[in-house]
Amino acid sequence: MKRICLIGQFPPPIHGLSIALRTIMNSRLFNDKYQLSCVDIKDNKRIAAHLNQVGTMEADIYYFTISQTKLGNLRDMFILWRLLKKRKKIVIHYHGGYYKELYRQFNPLQRWLNKKMLSRIDIMIVLSSGLRHLFADVISADKIRICENCVEDQVLLSDHEFAHKVERLTEGKEKLEIVYMSNFIKSKGYYDLLEAASLLRTKRVMIHFAGKFFNDGDKDEFFGYVRDNGLEGIVHYHGVVMGEEKKRLLSQCDVFVLPTYYPNEGQPISIIEAMGNGLAIISTSHAGIPDIVTSSNGSLVRPRCPQDIADAIEALDQERTRLIAYANENRRTTLIKFKENDYLKRLETIMDEV
Repeated sequence: MKRICLIGQFPPPIHGLSIALRTIMNSRLFNDKYQLSCVDIKDNKRIAAHLNQVGTMEADIYYFTISQTKLGNLRDMFILWRLLKKRKKIVIHYHGGYYKELYRQFNPLQRWLNKKMLSRIDIMIVLSSGLRHLFADVISADKIRICENCVEDQVLLSDHEFAHKVERLTEGKEKLEIVYMSNFIKSKGYYDLLEAASLLRTKRVMIHFAGKFFNDGDKDEFFGYVRDNGLEGIVHYHGVVMGEEKKRLLSQCDVFVLPTYYPNEGQPISIIEAMGNGLAIISTSHAGIPDIVTSSNGSLVRPRCPQDIADAIEALDQERTRLIAYANENRRTTLIKFKENDYLKRLETIMDEV
C-alpha cells in the first residue's frame, strides 16, 4: 500500500482549503487504497516542530497545499526544501488564484528560491483551466494538472429535496430568496450585495447573509447600513452556517451571489455547493470563476457594482423560467462533475500517475 503524507492547514477553522484536506483525509477511497498521514501547518509559531515532523514522516508521495502570502510562502519553501531532501515524489495543490501576482511581489531572493524549489517537484495541481498560467514563471507546463473543487456529500440535496425545490419555483414562489455565503471580507463583495439590497427594497426579494465577520468595525458597518436604509425586512444575517443548517439555507434560497474580487480567490467551493443545490449563480469574471459560471447557469457582473447585481437579480425574478433552467443545469453539471467522489477520483488519477 502506497503511503501519502498530506501537508496543509486542516480544520478548524473552516475554509475552502481546510475542507478539501478534510475530504481527502476522511475519504474511504483514499483510506482503502493508500496509507494516509498528515501534518497540520496552520500554526506558524510551530514552524520548527512542523519541519521536524515533516522530516520524520515517511511516505512515498508528499501532497502539499501551499500558502498565498509572502510569509506563508517562505515557510512553505523551508518545508519544500526538507521534502526535496527526501528524494520522494512531491505533489503541490494550489487552492487559489494569486500566485502570479504574489511572485511579482517577491524580492529577487524569494523569487529565485521559488523557481529553484518548485521546478523540482513532480506535479503542480491548479483548480481550473483558466489558472494554468499561474506557475508559468517557475515550472514546466507539462507538470501542471487540473483538479476542480467539489461539494461535500453532506451538503448536497437529495434528488427528492431538489425536485421539491424546483416544484416551489414552478408553482410561483412569492419572494425570490438570495444568499451570500462566505467570509465577510470586503473584496468578497458582501457589501456590494448589501448596497444592491437597498436598490431592490421595493421588489419581491429576501436577501440572506451567512459567514464570519473578522472585526467589529465591519459588523457594525453592516448592521448600521441595514438600520439606516430600512432593510430589516429584506436582509437577514445567519452567522456561520455548517452541516444541516447550511444545507437548509441553500435549499431555501434560489440565487447565490458572490460578487468577488478577492485577490486570493481560486475556484470558490461555495459556488459549487450552490450549483449542486440548484441555485442560479451571480458572480464576477475573476480567477477560476468563468470556468464554472457562464450564461448557461448564471450571470457574471462587474466587481464593485451594486447596480449590476440588482439588475441581474431583478432579471431572474421577472423570468422565473430562466431561474428554473439554471437550477436544473447547475444540478446536472454538479452531479456529473463536482461530487465529492469525482474530486477524489481526479486526485487518485494524479497520484497514480506520480
